[in-house]
Amino acid sequence: MPSLKKNITFNYIGQFYTAFIGILILPLYLEQLGAEAFGLIGFFTLLLAWLQLLDLGLTPTLGREVARLKGDPKNHYELRTVVRSLEVVFMAVAVFVTIAIFINRNWLAVEWLTISELDADLVALCVGLMGVVVGLRWLSSLYMSGINAYEQQVWINIVGVCIVTLRFPGALAIILVSEGNLLLFFSYQFLVAGIECLIYSTKLYKIMPSTDTEVNFSANSLKRIAPFALSIGYTAGIWVFITQLDKLLLSKILPLADYGFFTLIATLTTGVMFLSYPIGRAILPRMTSLIAQNDEQEMMKIYMKGTRIVSAVVSPVVLVIAFFPQEIVYIWTGNVKASEWIEPILPLYVLGYGLLTVGAFQYYLQYAHGKLKQHVIYNTVSALISIPMIIYSAYSYGPIGVAWVWFIFRLLSLLFWAPYIHYKFAPGIHFDWIIKSVFPPIVVSLVVLLVVSGIFDYHFSNNRLLGLFYISVVTSVVMIASFGISFFKEIRVFVREKI
Repeated sequence: MPSLKKNITFNYIGQFYTAFIGILILPLYLEQLGAEAFGLIGFFTLLLAWLQLLDLGLTPTLGREVARLKGDPKNHYELRTVVRSLEVVFMAVAVFVTIAIFINRNWLAVEWLTISELDADLVALCVGLMGVVVGLRWLSSLYMSGINAYEQQVWINIVGVCIVTLRFPGALAIILVSEGNLLLFFSYQFLVAGIECLIYSTKLYKIMPSTDTEVNFSANSLKRIAPFALSIGYTAGIWVFITQLDKLLLSKILPLADYGFFTLIATLTTGVMFLSYPIGRAILPRMTSLIAQNDEQEMMKIYMKGTRIVSAVVSPVVLVIAFFPQEIVYIWTGNVKASEWIEPILPLYVLGYGLLTVGAFQYYLQYAHGKLKQHVIYNTVSALISIPMIIYSAYSYGPIGVAWVWFIFRLLSLLFWAPYIHYKFAPGIHFDWIIKSVFPPIVVSLVVLLVVSGIFDYHFSNNRLLGLFYISVVTSVVMIASFGISFFKEIRVFVREKI
């Protein structure tokens, strides 16, 4: 069995590189293309997110099926049948989505997006290309889910780094050489997406066990996995609405240039989520396998330690961004207007996403047990309450309104939903989970940040290097304190062994 520590390490390397490259390159896109063209790239990212609505829970279901069936040779034929059946479904949906977006490209360019400088025909062509890229990227996600369930995360991260390098620095080179040709940019994204899909599909079929019997599409296999898939798909669809509805509405309400600034917020908050993805990606297959082996005790150890790692990593980053939003955006982009526009909105979003990284562990617990009834109920109630509030806030108050809605709902979820899920699936664990895994790095990071900020009374400066030095020092100090309190026992044992 692959090493869990090695998988987590490579997941962090891969996710850090992805987040770092995106954060490094996107301001250069903004500088070279201008705010409005940059907003069009933000709309492309939005389309990728909304395609999850059509997933119907099939991607995570494939991952669970592979993790469950891979260990027994008697199940190998069924494993390949499930993969082939889902592949056929994904290909059909990808073709449908591509055609639908291409047909409606003019309406999206003229009626939905608010453009003032870009040519409408050019925008329409770019939207059409987005449809093709979105279809390919989504198909790739199916193959990646299967590879991940085999715990081939070292390989998947090495390949992921190569793909991300092509997708971001490679695209920047295209922009520089073509002097900002958007059509060439999206054509290049189509090429990279095609290469990515080919690599992942080839790898999955290579690592799957072979069978003597020919494998074909099976409606019966799809019927068998349908209840679990539809449960995940339903909740995932609601989750897309909850997390992406604000971005969709703001893409209509805001001028495309301002939406480009809002895209920067989405990029930073996605970076926060990247900090927790490696843990989730590594522990979900292992937790599922342990439940299948009736090893509940070992599964809970992984659950607790995973939460502790995520809280220790995420808390310092989230709190530093929340304390210094304008400084960080200006250091990052060099754009004063963008930093001023983002300043009141970013803290609420980043705090909300920080809470979400911890709250995701309740989903992991339910997923590992294969029981998603509570997850379905939670997402249904959340949608019924939050979606009307998001719509009202977006049209009445703009970005700051939806930011408040987002933060409040994430806070309430952690305070009330987490203890309920622990009561249902792990009775008696909630107090230890909060006191030992979640709160220590948050409290220590906040205290250290307040003390350091009080000692070094820093004010916004146009000197980006000075600002970078200050933020780097503060982040380092807070991060050290966070890990020190979270892993005090482990550090003490390590020091004693060395002495």
